Amino acid sequence: MANIIKYFLLGVLTGLIILGMSKFYLDFKNNYVSKEELKQILADQNNFFNQVNPNYKKIEPRSNSITRAVQKVNKAVVGINVVKLKKQYIRSPFSDDPIFRQFFPPRYVNKKIPSVGSGCIYSPDGYIITNEHVIHNAYEEGIIVTTTEGKEYKAKIIGADQISDIAILKIDVKDHAFIKIGDSEDIIIGEWVIALGNPYGLFEYSNQPLITVGVVSGLNINFGKSRDGLHFYESMIQTDASINPGNSGGPLVNSEGEIIGVNTMIYSSDSGGSIGIGFAVPINKVLKIKNILMENGYVNRNINWGFQLSNLNTDKKDVAGVSVVNVLENSPAFKAGFKKGDIIVGVENLKINNFADIKNALLEAKDYKVNDLVDFYIYRDKDYKKIKMQLEAY
Repeated sequence: MANIIKYFLLGVLTGLIILGMSKFYLDFKNNYVSKEELKQILADQNNFFNQVNPNYKKIEPRSNSITRAVQKVNKAVVGINVVKLKKQYIRSPFSDDPIFRQFFPPRYVNKKIPSVGSGCIYSPDGYIITNEHVIHNAYEEGIIVTTTEGKEYKAKIIGADQISDIAILKIDVKDHAFIKIGDSEDIIIGEWVIALGNPYGLFEYSNQPLITVGVVSGLNINFGKSRDGLHFYESMIQTDASINPGNSGGPLVNSEGEIIGVNTMIYSSDSGGSIGIGFAVPINKVLKIKNILMENGYVNRNINWGFQLSNLNTDKKDVAGVSVVNVLENSPAFKAGFKKGDIIVGVENLKINNFADIKNALLEAKDYKVNDLVDFYIYRDKDYKKIKMQLEAY
């Protein structure tokens, strides 16, 4: 009897073992992955992690509007290396001799000087916005643009305007990443902004723009003509985002990744260094200049105002301004409705008291161009009127 029980239990145990092995075999067979299938799985995983940063668990919580804006515009920013020609005086041994120096006049040679700047691509076919002073006096084929792909291109100057300090370049690319254009009329004082560019030529070491972050500190900052008289800076955007040598021409971007200005100048101390105040040309003005340069290659400021002015007679004490003494027929002033005897008391937001004021308003305070509209305020027949004049060229 004991043997019967023993053999019965042994049979049950053997059956369970066989059943378990059968199930293991079936599970193994159903879940077996061949060498080729394993390679495909690993390849799919690699493709996934190439699209999603492998450190996404660490990075994603730190992502914000600034980092997202940088990712949007990063590939549109370029470094610009320029070789400029500068006249250098060659001193003659007879320079100090009043007799011999008339036979040996001073000589000048063109010296090549390297310079760096920044820019951004604003169209997929390679048109670039930058500052005119970045490429000023560049010798032929002396402008090299470096993209974030590490490629270098010889740039062609499409147009450059020294007074507004805007230039348009072109490189030979297709379907390139480009920057989204914002609206500089929609800027809020205090909003975050990002300056991107090529400070000190560091772009070429990493093929990546360097960024600084700050806020919009002020709007509509007017400097008028620069000290050298070559540039005219008006309605500038002020920011505390650090702008350094080489940043000129680079984009000032909002937190949406849109260009709202072109970084142009800094406010410096007596030592010449930056004190953390920078200024950018608003993008709306840049686009107006860009359109003119694309169409004509230059900006026409040879304006025909169409009137003759003088100071008021001393007996006219009821109003201050300048008198219109003549209006030329078919001129802009004539078409706008000016009449002889009108007294101009204001131009745009400037009050006019005398001839010096009107000269400053028309020639110094604002960069007027052909086709601009100008608001004049006049006194006529004991009443004040507003006249809008569209400027024309001679």
